[in-house]
Amino acid sequence: MEFVGIDKFSLLDFGDNVAVVLFAPTCNFRCPFCHNGNSVLNSKDEIPFNEILSYLKERKGLIDGVVISGGEPTLMPDLSAKVQQIRDLGYKIKLDSNGTNPEVIKDLIDKKLIDYVAMDIKNSEAKYAPTCGLKQLSLDKIKESIKLLMNTGVDYEFRTTLVKEFHSKEEMEKLGELIKGAKVLYLQKFVDRDGVIQKGLHPIDEAEANSFKDILLKYVNNVELRGY
Repeated sequence: MEFVGIDKFSLLDFGDNVAVVLFAPTCNFRCPFCHNGNSVLNSKDEIPFNEILSYLKERKGLIDGVVISGGEPTLMPDLSAKVQQIRDLGYKIKLDSNGTNPEVIKDLIDKKLIDYVAMDIKNSEAKYAPTCGLKQLSLDKIKESIKLLMNTGVDYEFRTTLVKEFHSKEEMEKLGELIKGAKVLYLQKFVDRDGVIQKGLHPIDEAEANSFKDILLKYVNNVELRGY
């Protein structure tokens, strides 16, 4: 399975690292606020992996790391093999995931193929499915991924994109319980861009986002706003 998108130069996606971002072609969620809706719903433009490897070879010394994003990368059956080839070039690697495939994440960690994992925490358990654009969803696998990241020693972050139509103070209390004891949670500002799956959604303003932060600090060691 090939990647369907590439951002060849990013200063925003991997901490202080200059990064290349690769986008996986499919996802098992349909989050209404997803910025990569075009890739998730209409992924046709496959990029041959050998072209990606050639680009990364040419940019050694200029690029620090590679972000494997999506879509949902853990749905790619050959993900481990592709990541291994990128790793062999000497790059740091970050994985973006929704946490629905903890076995794949664990395999990558066990093989020491990833340096950092950013896992989306969509909402409280009761509101998780609609926030993902689904009618129903078991959180068993997601909870397994949360526990995995909090206990294996790999560097990680949890992140939640705040959307007026889906998030409230009540949901933040329950979301906090879901990741109690976590190292860090980033509360991300929603931006209504062209690629968003559902039009007409609204961001949470900064004042309300800070009130969410105060609630979540009862559960999470560090909570930061991103994009505000």
